[in-house]
Amino acid sequence: MKTWPAIWGIVAPLVITLPAAAISSTDIAKIAKAATVSITTPGVQGSGAIINRTGNTYTVLTAAHVVKKADRKYTIELSNGKTYPVSKRQLAPNGNLDLAVVQFQSNANYSVIKIGDSNTAEEGSAAYVAGFPVATAAITQSVYTFSDGKITANSSKPFANGYSIVYSCNTLPGMSGGPVLNERGELIAVHGKGDGQEQTKQSEINASVWVKTGFNLGIPVNTFRQLASQMGVNFDTSAKPSVVAANLTRSTAADDFFVAAANQFRQSDYPGAIKNLDRAIATRPNYVAAYIARAEANLFLDNSSELVRDANLALKYKPNSDEAFALRGAGKTGLGDVAGAFADLAKAIAIDPRNPRSYLYRGFAELQYDDPKKAIRSINQALRIDPNLGDGYSVRAAAKYLTGDQAGSVTDFNRALQINPDSFLAYAYRGFIAVAVGNKETGLADLAKAVSLSPNNPIGYSLCGQAQMELKNFAVAIQHFNRALELKPNYDSAYAYRGLVYISQQDYSRGLADVEKALSINPNNEVAYQGRAVYYLFKKRFDRSLTDASQALKINSSSPDSYALQGFSYLGLSNRAQAKNALQKSANLYQQRGNRQAGYQSVMQVLKLLR
Repeated sequence: MKTWPAIWGIVAPLVITLPAAAISSTDIAKIAKAATVSITTPGVQGSGAIINRTGNTYTVLTAAHVVKKADRKYTIELSNGKTYPVSKRQLAPNGNLDLAVVQFQSNANYSVIKIGDSNTAEEGSAAYVAGFPVATAAITQSVYTFSDGKITANSSKPFANGYSIVYSCNTLPGMSGGPVLNERGELIAVHGKGDGQEQTKQSEINASVWVKTGFNLGIPVNTFRQLASQMGVNFDTSAKPSVVAANLTRSTAADDFFVAAANQFRQSDYPGAIKNLDRAIATRPNYVAAYIARAEANLFLDNSSELVRDANLALKYKPNSDEAFALRGAGKTGLGDVAGAFADLAKAIAIDPRNPRSYLYRGFAELQYDDPKKAIRSINQALRIDPNLGDGYSVRAAAKYLTGDQAGSVTDFNRALQINPDSFLAYAYRGFIAVAVGNKETGLADLAKAVSLSPNNPIGYSLCGQAQMELKNFAVAIQHFNRALELKPNYDSAYAYRGLVYISQQDYSRGLADVEKALSINPNNEVAYQGRAVYYLFKKRFDRSLTDASQALKINSSSPDSYALQGFSYLGLSNRAQAKNALQKSANLYQQRGNRQAGYQSVMQVLKLLR
């Protein structure tokens, strides 16, 4: 005989209310579009969601920073194009919370979004963000945008301005204040901080070289529930947050660390973010989002070995993660594992052909080790998917410069800076290229701007050092490389370039020590092999210089500098035919890249003597 009463006695205390069933993303998109609005005033644009109607009065929930100026007149625009003036504005009573409500009057019927329970938003669950991005060079007018992703963390304690939910949806400036919905089409958070939001302070802007838009932050809707009556909103309070397991508590320690890391990430404190991600992973060893985030932080810091490690750990728990394959490909690019990099990037694209970052990383690898024309084609694919991918324009600008398209390079840099006026990558690349083509003052100003945007980023100082090498300001170059090494003691690129400076100054012992230190850190460092080849050329040990130049070409078969070193080495060994062949390849590559500077001129002088 079945003992139903006994079973009910066990289940009843646990399960009080079952959650509503998930609905399709298409239906959620319709729900979001019907209730999402644009909120504008001259110079400011944000978004919001209709949460209540009383008579002809509609109430919109948004972020406080969208409507913070009391002396402004704000306009509401719905997705159907109808506009209404804001009739009332109320910020959260706690001035530290980035929440506000505004009202408008209309006798038309508009949808009211259902308020859900933010406590049920767990890592890996679906998340959707809606809003109206600001117009950019790529998108000339604001249009409604709907983006899907996953919840990556939901902290039990709020951080700055009430933010405590993190999600991976791609967002754009102007979507601040827009709704974050769950898989049931319910409002669970107010979107506030996304990469490149023009309302953020400069210190909060993500000046990353590559970092994906994965650290979007929202304020849980349950925070608003607690303040609604104080903000003049009286909606149906009978719909309490659902409780799935009353006697079970959600483990949030890992989420707490992740949200802390997200805040540090946005403040350019990447070492601090990594420390909190370490803690999140220690608490939850299978936390895939934390491995991905830590990989991105390591990518920003040019920690290629750590990046590959984290991507491998993410793949251990999620074997078909396109993000992990793409990041591992980027890490292998930094380590000089060219074949491995392209294999991983191809895998990432096969898993998700719509991820623009995979094409971006592939384009960068092609820029470094293959053909800049191929890099342009890859970046074009990335930009077709995401026309607002600012880093894509910066990389394409560098590729266009290498193909001799100077005007196209300038246009792309300008477009990158229109999308994100504080783009570290755009200023760093544009500055270095300007110095290379002889625009010293402009170039150094751009490089200084890049360093000011991210003062703890070793990449900026390394590029400054390389620019000073071009200008033959060797003492200043060494200072920059020293600073890069203070920030990152095992920075192989800084050792390699500093070694080249020492060797060019005939400080051979320190120069050789530096390039060999670089190779001990990264055995595939192309510049270190080039530097040691130069060292052996000065020492007239042409067999050794030939070995190192040839090794550099194994890493990067499209380097005109390595072919030049190989040619000079053959010449020292009295092998004129091989020398001429290598130098001609060098000259051709210089010409293909539109580079007729000192290196090209030296090669052409020697070729004339060999004819």
